[in-house]
Amino acid sequence: MIAQKHFQRLKHIYTSGSPSGDRVAISYGRAELDGVIEAVESDVVLNRMPHHRLLSDAASLAAGTLEKEHVVTAEQFSVDVVDPEYEGPVSAAAEVVMAEPPHYVVQSELWSEEGELVAEAIGTFRPGDSDLPTDPAGEGDEDTAVPAPPPASFMPVHTTPYGMLCLN
Repeated sequence: MIAQKHFQRLKHIYTSGSPSGDRVAISYGRAELDGVIEAVESDVVLNRMPHHRLLSDAASLAAGTLEKEHVVTAEQFSVDVVDPEYEGPVSAAAEVVMAEPPHYVVQSELWSEEGELVAEAIGTFRPGDSDLPTDPAGEGDEDTAVPAPPPASFMPVHTTPYGMLCLN
């Protein structure tokens, strides 16, 4: 039950900062978001890609499910846009593929309504220095309207003086 409260807290924090009412589903090591890719003007200095925002949001939410005290920050995040011309509704799915505390490797994908891969990304996240804010919806607000995805099946890895220890 404590984990579910943490997932709801992350969801409320994300939706309070997001202007749209996109679907957000979070479970242990996994996050799913719905959004829309719209054409955005780029200039010489700044290349604005909405793909990056959706992929990084989903990835940081997935990594955030494993860190209950601090906001996670990306140490590295690489995006590969498969279809840069795509515009329309998309679904972003992110999953922790390896956990080596305090680092979490997250893979995320962006899919069109037709089931075509639009973009994919992989990133390494770690807990930041800032504490996770309190739940903006308050205590006791259970939101069960959106079903949570199944938990991710990643392999926790711990480094020891003698080598790597994989727990599965």
